[in-house]
Amino acid sequence: MRKYKGLTEKELIILLQQDDQGALRPLYESHLKPLHYFILRIAKSRELAEDVVQDVFVKLWDNREQIDPDQPFKTFLYTIAKRHLLNLLRRVQHETQILDQIKKYTAFSEDTTDLQLDYAESNELLNEAIEKLPPQCKTIFIKCKIQGMSYKHAALELGIAEGTVHTQMVKALRLIKEYITFKNAILLLLAYLKNY
Repeated sequence: MRKYKGLTEKELIILLQQDDQGALRPLYESHLKPLHYFILRIAKSRELAEDVVQDVFVKLWDNREQIDPDQPFKTFLYTIAKRHLLNLLRRVQHETQILDQIKKYTAFSEDTTDLQLDYAESNELLNEAIEKLPPQCKTIFIKCKIQGMSYKHAALELGIAEGTVHTQMVKALRLIKEYITFKNAILLLLAYLKNY
């Protein structure tokens, strides 16, 4: 750290662009608290804010060549943070909507009481859908949605990129929804044909 003591932000950024990983530490330490507070105000979750801060500095390192040393560093850093957080919140909202749809499809409306599935049957249908998933998709879905792992944790454990976990989760949710919709459509069709 002594090597970086007294260096300006611009000098640290230039070192960063020269692949000097140590230059990231003083930048991290000087921006950690205000950045965490900024994210916390939007995210309203201390745990999420901590995760986002870590992700932001990983992204900063990955995108170090794009930093303009002559422009305010704080603006660049906070833009990365805001974009990352909004993408994260959008992803969570999208997944919640898909899960809500899955729940909707696993239970019939009150108008079809003779066809209504009880909780165990709904669960069984969901388990069937999970079993039908491709291997990687299934593993990721179980880790993230059943075991409650974060995408980052699952990615580390499986040795894959966090983006791959996200892509596989979107795929898993889509396939589960399609499977449940298909099964429910068959049940409704069979019930309809029974009346004739």
